[in-house]
Amino acid sequence: MARTPRLRVGLISLHEVCDTMNDPEPIRLGFIGAGGICEQRHLPNLAKMPGVELVAVCNRSPESSRRVQEKWGFARTADNWRQVIEASDIDAVFIGTWPYLHCELSLAALAAGKHVFCQARMCMDWAEARQMVAVANAHPQQVAMVCPSPFRVRWERTVRNLLASERFGRLSSVVVIAENSANRDPQQVSWRERRELSGLNILQVGIYAETLNAWCGDYSSLTATTSIPFNKHDAQGQKIEIQIPQIVSITGTLTGGISCTEFHTGLADGYERAEILLCGSAAICRVLLAKQVVLHSAASTVDEVIDSVGDEWQVEAEFLAAVQAARRGEPWQVSPNFTEAARYMRKMQAIYDSSRESRLVNLSEASG
Repeated sequence: MARTPRLRVGLISLHEVCDTMNDPEPIRLGFIGAGGICEQRHLPNLAKMPGVELVAVCNRSPESSRRVQEKWGFARTADNWRQVIEASDIDAVFIGTWPYLHCELSLAALAAGKHVFCQARMCMDWAEARQMVAVANAHPQQVAMVCPSPFRVRWERTVRNLLASERFGRLSSVVVIAENSANRDPQQVSWRERRELSGLNILQVGIYAETLNAWCGDYSSLTATTSIPFNKHDAQGQKIEIQIPQIVSITGTLTGGISCTEFHTGLADGYERAEILLCGSAAICRVLLAKQVVLHSAASTVDEVIDSVGDEWQVEAEFLAAVQAARRGEPWQVSPNFTEAARYMRKMQAIYDSSRESRLVNLSEASG
């Protein structure tokens, strides 16, 4: 398949990103929560970019803040998140905390005139997502972006080109299978398993939801069942109550009448599978999310690998290019913005409502 230029930043092509980073006025960044993906991906990429100043970092402990400051070259640490958001020498805030703070910090940062990059998962539930969208819409001059799904970033160009091609035909059904051992340790409870920290988010269901929304469209209705079959105990043998499901099954209909089935589990001990199967009228596409995109056509007995590389991660550059465009009063666009990201929080709410009430949920009626 011929490769085409990738464009996600409004009217700014990625060929222009480096040029925009050379503008005389730097973009001054503050981080609230700089662990996990921030240290694995965001900070290494930002450190390579000209025109970026790392001003302040605030982690959960002074010791952690100092470690990040020394490792990545922040000018200072902050004692609390308000010092980052209220600082006059910070233009944009990266929010890397657990989801329970995403809404509060995003609203405060926007109100303080800051651009916002919020880590996925967007927030705790659909009600918080709607608040974030409303406040972002009330500050249209400020960039408000949620970190996109790595699956979507890597394979979106390939998949969308294929879905629009005659060789694939008309999309008729979608199957998602996500199996890993994230919940298998009987004595380890991560923040992703704690309702008070993660809200309605389950496993990586939201990451897959954003990917499906971008490629195939949203659910119009769904039915979901969830379960927590695996007990956990602390070091003293006392049972730990797990409130976030370890297994999720979803069946429903996407916009346009396309059927969709999903199975997610964190209890697949020693086994990993991450796959989206797209069934078309002329061919079947298997997106092996960690590896490659494969096409099976009725016209051939041999499967065709149509992409084993995908697109590069350009997320930080895209956010900063949008901030530069906003400064100049030019059109800008990021993906997902708060409105787009809220769509997967609506799905998480629908999954919760359906499993709790044992019924089909129309997503337009998802509660808040």
